[in-house]
Amino acid sequence: MNVRSYDAGMREGDVAGRLMTFAEAAKLDPDTHAGELDGGRWVPVTKNTWMHGVIVTNVAMALRLYARKNREWVVSSGDPGTMLGHGPDTLRRPDVGMVRASRFPSGTGEAGWLENAPELVVEVKGDAQTFSELMKKVFEYLRAGALLVWVVNPEPQTVVSFAPGKAPLLSAATDVLDGGDAFPGLTVPVAELFER
Repeated sequence: MNVRSYDAGMREGDVAGRLMTFAEAAKLDPDTHAGELDGGRWVPVTKNTWMHGVIVTNVAMALRLYARKNREWVVSSGDPGTMLGHGPDTLRRPDVGMVRASRFPSGTGEAGWLENAPELVVEVKGDAQTFSELMKKVFEYLRAGALLVWVVNPEPQTVVSFAPGKAPLLSAATDVLDGGDAFPGLTVPVAELFER
């Protein structure tokens, strides 16, 4: 496959659905080719609403406060590249992730993407996302080592928590999320995630 064909000048339709590797995906301009690799196939990801951005910011702030008190953690948001599988390559871009500082990738391009899942992953349901798509990602994150995955639903303001070997837990706006054994002391009132 000619890697040079995946340059910043290509239109979205030119790469959508094609088999690609991490190295080829890293050459795409993220401003013109926002997307993920799903089993090696490039899948465009649509831009989200302002409310989605507000929720992502609130989640990132809550986790950042935790990470400031617990220096072994680093928080990233804004769709950081996360390599979940090889051959075919699977690249996901969680809305927010928290990873051990020792695993933080500091390179550029493909070298700046995280190998395997963050320990804590947060996906905020976008307007165009289905729950089946989100559940597929949840199981990918858990298989790739995530200790906790939160799926945040703007309507009706709920969060579903997933952890390996445990039943999913639904939390409403009146509840408080906690990090369980993996993240002792982490508590986040669900209502705060939806504040504007």
